[in-house]
Amino acid sequence: MSDIFPEIVLRKEFADFAEDPFVQALEFVRGKNGGFKQKYAATEAENLLKYRDFRKICDALNADGITRFIPVKGMFVFNTIFANYLGLRPMSDIDLLFAPEEHKKLKNFLAKHPEFPPAHGEHSFFEHSSEAFCVISGKTLTELHSQITTVAIPGLIEEIFENTEETTDASGMKMLVPKIEYALIIMLMHDYTAASLLNFSVRRLLEFYIVLSHADMDKLKKIAAKFDFDRVLDMQLFMICTMLEKAFFPRSSFKIREEFGFIEKNRQGFHVKHPWKIHSKIFHGKSLLLGIKNSLGAVIRETDTGMEFIKIVTGRK
Repeated sequence: MSDIFPEIVLRKEFADFAEDPFVQALEFVRGKNGGFKQKYAATEAENLLKYRDFRKICDALNADGITRFIPVKGMFVFNTIFANYLGLRPMSDIDLLFAPEEHKKLKNFLAKHPEFPPAHGEHSFFEHSSEAFCVISGKTLTELHSQITTVAIPGLIEEIFENTEETTDASGMKMLVPKIEYALIIMLMHDYTAASLLNFSVRRLLEFYIVLSHADMDKLKKIAAKFDFDRVLDMQLFMICTMLEKAFFPRSSFKIREEFGFIEKNRQGFHVKHPWKIHSKIFHGKSLLLGIKNSLGAVIRETDTGMEFIKIVTGRK
């Protein structure tokens, strides 16, 4: 177990995060939260049904010669790091990312396969998160992406597909998956360029942390810097380091930057206000206005040994 999941101990100021279902599920698989068994089993059953629908569309794509696609987000961890812990987190849908030349074939593929009907009445692109065909496989919403977000990052998708590897899951199905460092870049892309912008749940942060424990940090930092994601990687590592008593990575792994803006703690995780420079960098100069509301703020002081959590402040910022 310790080889799969790094130690996760929340700082006392974040003790309420222990009520998060993902944290409780992690405790259950460690044998420390027997009362979560029923919820874990229910999530596992739902995920296995979604996997059946995932397998259905993958088999059809492969049969038609469309093979260069990878599972991302929930289905990625389900088929890799969480493969033996299928009830750790729920999945709301299936996300597949296609190599550019393969995505061009999907219109004809869908025309030949009425068993994958459009989710919104017709096969067309929608752009709330990326250019994607949105279909139903079995009973599951399935998004067939050409990009992860509406922000196209030149060369990134091509490089991701140059860094995939074949794996075989427990059912015997072969599939391509991104190398761990690129899976983390995909997670950052999704988290930092979504339309909702910068609401970070406990699960999203800890899932990133678990996947990160299997990665080469130096390689990840080089990829992030190459595609201008070094600042958002710093923010992700900062929030993780803030909520945990001791992260497995050293404090020297990231910088604290004023572009982070004002990071608020709430009951579900963190909310980031006004990180103007980070937003404008990701969105190629477009400014996005975020609302202001009553909330909690964290006051952090750096020390020689790490970071000291001083207090939580309330009020308007």
